[in-house]
Amino acid sequence: MTDQTTSTPAAVTPDTTPSTTATGATGAAQPLATIVIVNWNGAHLLAACLDGVAKQDASFAYRTWVVDNASTDGSRELLAERYPWVQVIAAESNLGFAGGNNLALRSVTTEYAVLLNNDAVPEPTWLTAILAPFTEPGGQHLGATTGKVVFLPRFLRLRLHTATFVPGPHDSRELGVRVSSVTVDGREVLREVLWEKLTYGAEGPVSSPYFWTRGDGELCVPIPESGPATLGFTWAAESLKQVTLSWDGPTTGADTATTGGRAELSVSPESATVTVTVGGDAPRVDVINNVGGIVLVDGYGADRGYQQVDTGQFDQPEDVFTACGNGMAIRSSLGHELGWFDDAFFLYYEDTDLSWRIRTRGFAIRYVPGAVLRHVHSASSVEWSPLFVFHTDRNRLLMLTKDATARLALSAVLRYPVTTASMALRSLRQARAARGRPALRPTLLRLRVIGSYLRLLPTMLRARRQIAATATERRGSLQSWLVSR
Repeated sequence: MTDQTTSTPAAVTPDTTPSTTATGATGAAQPLATIVIVNWNGAHLLAACLDGVAKQDASFAYRTWVVDNASTDGSRELLAERYPWVQVIAAESNLGFAGGNNLALRSVTTEYAVLLNNDAVPEPTWLTAILAPFTEPGGQHLGATTGKVVFLPRFLRLRLHTATFVPGPHDSRELGVRVSSVTVDGREVLREVLWEKLTYGAEGPVSSPYFWTRGDGELCVPIPESGPATLGFTWAAESLKQVTLSWDGPTTGADTATTGGRAELSVSPESATVTVTVGGDAPRVDVINNVGGIVLVDGYGADRGYQQVDTGQFDQPEDVFTACGNGMAIRSSLGHELGWFDDAFFLYYEDTDLSWRIRTRGFAIRYVPGAVLRHVHSASSVEWSPLFVFHTDRNRLLMLTKDATARLALSAVLRYPVTTASMALRSLRQARAARGRPALRPTLLRLRVIGSYLRLLPTMLRARRQIAATATERRGSLQSWLVSR
């Protein structure tokens, strides 16, 4: 996968694209919006997504375009057979999220362009809700809107408690237990569990990751909508100790001692699997993926509300700093002026960069709680994989170089190689203490990030000057939106 691509597919012919009504049929009405979906080997995801698009309860016509990024899994055959009302735009190579969207967006002629991931399923009122603010009082000041994105499954909310230990002088984390597998009714769900409030992130090889927990925290496990569910945990620790899991609702035990919504489990230095059966009346909850975006004061982008249980705390519309590329609506005229996404980003941070540029033109971005999508998180790329880390690290630096004040951009860019050197030295010390080989891949990956950033730096500096020449909002004033950790 390359940083950029020069592939030039055939031009899109939007004037011949049929309009989609709320029932998925075609008609002659002038469409108000074009929904753009980028697909790469997502045949297993497209049906749910497009079925949701066809069921939109909209009083206006809309177009649906799917950009296929040179899929080899039968995606185009599926689209031709089951979704003839969709216009397929065939890319000759994988252009990523940024380039794939741009391939369609640069030909959009409708008043609004609406972006949708192929791994997201819209609620029936999503499209109407995401476009409504543009025509409401004050809507002339809006450049884009963004909706509520929740994770596709529903979850059991679990709380974990255990004793902790500190590994040693080179690792000061307080660790609980090492989890290498989580199953629900025998199905592996380790990558689907929401760990944000409990663990330190994925570790180990991408093919077989594991997670170290803290001593106390919360995790959310996807379980079926109804009926009991048997959870399996494969874990180990530094010594024999107890782990307490608790949740709402009555339970029955398999090989564990349970009382109501509580299980006392044993963990030892040897990896072993324990099981707990949760009753069918245990409450299932929705968990937020994104309710608009934020940028932190040190320049990192983040999903607002990420992995919070949805209890209605984000049920009021409000202006936000950035929009999520999954479920974002934008005025097409503004998108054409801005040049849409930056192709060089490929994927990740392209929506934050575009949002920042929207705001430099004096437009607002509105969060719309009634525009709900259900999203399969990281269905196309694995979180914390080399692909993920490379593009998030590099694109954050590219975005700040283009959009932020010189002080913030320089601080982030100069800090990155210093942090890289520090991580490399720590890895060497840990390897010497363990009499093993140092982990070189993280350092090499960060060196790739630095090299790619430097190659793109002249292009980003030109873009920075162009943004400043057309801006109506100063960079410093926009950074008042940045939030502390």
